[in-house]
Amino acid sequence: MRIFALMLLASLSINAFGQKKGELNWPAMQVDPKTNLITYTEVPEVDGVSAADIYDRAMKWGGEYFKNFSEKLKKQDKAAGEMEIFYRFPIYAYDKKGVKTTTKQGLAQFTLTIMFKDGRYKYTITDLNLKATSYMPLEPWLDREDPDAENHSYYLTDIDTEIRAIIDSMKAGLDTSGPKSSEDW
Repeated sequence: MRIFALMLLASLSINAFGQKKGELNWPAMQVDPKTNLITYTEVPEVDGVSAADIYDRAMKWGGEYFKNFSEKLKKQDKAAGEMEIFYRFPIYAYDKKGVKTTTKQGLAQFTLTIMFKDGRYKYTITDLNLKATSYMPLEPWLDREDPDAENHSYYLTDIDTEIRAIIDSMKAGLDTSGPKSSEDW
């Protein structure tokens, strides 16, 4: 009877794991068909604003958003209308119940390139990887059949949330020139 109970318990835990894996929350990350890299890109319009002014807004936004912005700024070319930002942030481990812990799992990093033209700018976030002794891209984490898919889905969701927060902040910062003074009424 005990053997039957153990077998029943083992089959329930296998079924539970299978159901849990199917219920994982995967972020909507797009893979560029040319580069095969996870890529976030868009061309927002900023009507009536010159490329130089959008660039200045980007510099102001970056200085306010990122700590030590000058260290993250890898390329700044106002004349060519291009800026490149390298950013990294911690990702944290999850326990068996799917609750985020305070244990650092590593550092995720990516490159944000912004190109400026009159009335619009293009941003591209790509080269997502985990900081390690060798280059460790995040694209393999998109494999839902991987034995560690559950953890990867948690990490990718956290990374996607961080990137989307940066995008939202950047778009807000580049779309407005800030509060108007009483003289601009």
